[in-house]
Amino acid sequence: MTMLRWIAIIMIFLGFIGCSTTKIDWEMAHGVNTIQAYQEFLKKHPDSEFSEQARAKLEPLSYQKAIDSGTLNGYAAYLMEYPQGAHVGELRAKIEGIRCQDQNLTTKFPSWLRKGKHSDPEVRPRWFLGESYIGVEPSSIGRGFKAAGDDPAFPIEIELGPSYVVYYGGRGIIVGSDGVNVLVGYDCK
Repeated sequence: MTMLRWIAIIMIFLGFIGCSTTKIDWEMAHGVNTIQAYQEFLKKHPDSEFSEQARAKLEPLSYQKAIDSGTLNGYAAYLMEYPQGAHVGELRAKIEGIRCQDQNLTTKFPSWLRKGKHSDPEVRPRWFLGESYIGVEPSSIGRGFKAAGDDPAFPIEIELGPSYVVYYGGRGIIVGSDGVNVLVGYDCK
């Protein structure tokens, strides 16, 4: 046999091994049926014949993980990963329910928190509390104030003044230097 023929045979053999490895990895991931198993499969085989099936399995598993957690962090993690997911409305309602029932939060604006309008003529650059604040304890934004967002689709938009915060929009908590926790962006009844 010529050298080219051997190379062709080896290449065909390696092609079969690659296909069978993908199928074996898929069957293992499918058998384990966990978020981590599907993520590992997609890391190894991002463009395989089973990639779409693996991606389709992730969203319902992530939803179930969020429901099982029963926490704001779990719900927010789902919203960050699947902003257009099938269960977005349900999980937003759960977050609102948890926030509105929290006795440690007030919905009345204290003197250090002012409500601003986007149409205000003197709108200065505002702070947007984005994903790094979602689902975590309130983080420092300066001058003794803290804030945390609940939903990446509704980031907290504020302006920091010398001794006050102007709130423009978003959902979450703003904490004053006096320790008062104010719930913003929800219509609790």
